[in-house]
Amino acid sequence: MDQKHIKKTIYIRPDTEQAIEELYRSDHCRTQSEFIEKCINYYTGYIRADRNMDFLSPTIMSSIRAASDCNTTRITRILFKLAVEMAISNNLIAATVEFAPEQYNALKRECEREVRRLNGDFSMDDALRWQRKMPGSEESDE
Repeated sequence: MDQKHIKKTIYIRPDTEQAIEELYRSDHCRTQSEFIEKCINYYTGYIRADRNMDFLSPTIMSSIRAASDCNTTRITRILFKLAVEMAISNNLIAATVEFAPEQYNALKRECEREVRRLNGDFSMDDALRWQRKMPGSEESDE
């Protein structure tokens, strides 16, 4: 689906001609005309970007995708490591504490409420303060 080419005469400075000669092959263009056309398309897209926010250069888009993919991979690995640590902690607790399933379910509901209240920012300090205030703890009996 090749479009027909139109012949245009343009006047350019010698330094511009030198830049075209030096760069067109490195941009994987077969001809200088192809390189000039790519430059014009890129620049017209840049100008239209002020009017149409849908335009982003392929370079920017590929950079954004690469950064996003890298971050996704990093987050996935961190979450896996965290899940392994949680499994270890859960098994250690389950092996050392006698806890009825009803107690576990009640604790889970309370923890969900507390974590929601704190917008997910629940630390060990929060857990210690919370346990000291719960009925049956040593400090709450005083």
